[in-house]
Amino acid sequence: MLNSYKILGFEKNRLGFLGLSFKPGTDDLRDSPIIDIIEQLLGKGFDVRIYDRNVRISQLVGANRDYIFKKIPYISRFIMDTPEETVSTSEVIVVVNKETEFADILKHTPKDKIIYDLVNIDFEAKEKNNNYKGIAW
Repeated sequence: MLNSYKILGFEKNRLGFLGLSFKPGTDDLRDSPIIDIIEQLLGKGFDVRIYDRNVRISQLVGANRDYIFKKIPYISRFIMDTPEETVSTSEVIVVVNKETEFADILKHTPKDKIIYDLVNIDFEAKEKNNNYKGIAW
C-alpha cells in the first residue's frame, strides 16, 4: 500500500487536509471516507494536519464522537486552528470538501505545495499551479 502513496506523490511526509467531514457545513464524520485514509496514513507514519471549521472535537457527541475516537483515538493532536496553519506546515494539501474558505486559501498557497483536490473546488489560478492534481472527478 505504501507504493500507492508514492505514486500519488505522498513520498512527502507532512500532509494537510482541508476538511474532515464528507461535505461542507457539517460536523458529521460517520460518512466521511477520508477518515479511513487518514487512519491508514497515520499508521504508515505520515505527519498529518487537519483543518475543518465545522469539526470541534470537544463538541462532538454520541455516535459521531464514538466513531472518530474509535478510528483515530488521538484525533485532537492533528487538528489545526486555522487553514493557514494547516497549509503552511504541510508539504501536500488534500482538499476534502468544498468549504468556501478553502478557495481563497488555495489561491494564496505557495506553488511548491502539492495540492490534491478530491472535490473539484474552484479557485483562482488553479490552472497555473503545476502541482495541482484533481482526483476522482
